[in-house]
Amino acid sequence: MAPLLVTSTFLPLVEAQAKARRVSPRLIVVPHPVGGLNEGELAAKIETAAAELLTLADEARGAE
Repeated sequence: MAPLLVTSTFLPLVEAQAKARRVSPRLIVVPHPVGGLNEGELAAKIETAAAELLTLADEARGAE
């Protein structure tokens, strides 16, 4: 299953839906909100999410 990007505000909803559907999604959680941010703020969130995505990719292929 591909990783799912979610903001912190919506994390409880995502977790509840995953539990109801009996799935365990790989999640990348970023602080809420992502809308209305200036360029620097958005870039920081993108960098954080990208780093987490790379970590998940390494784990998926067995790298440490």
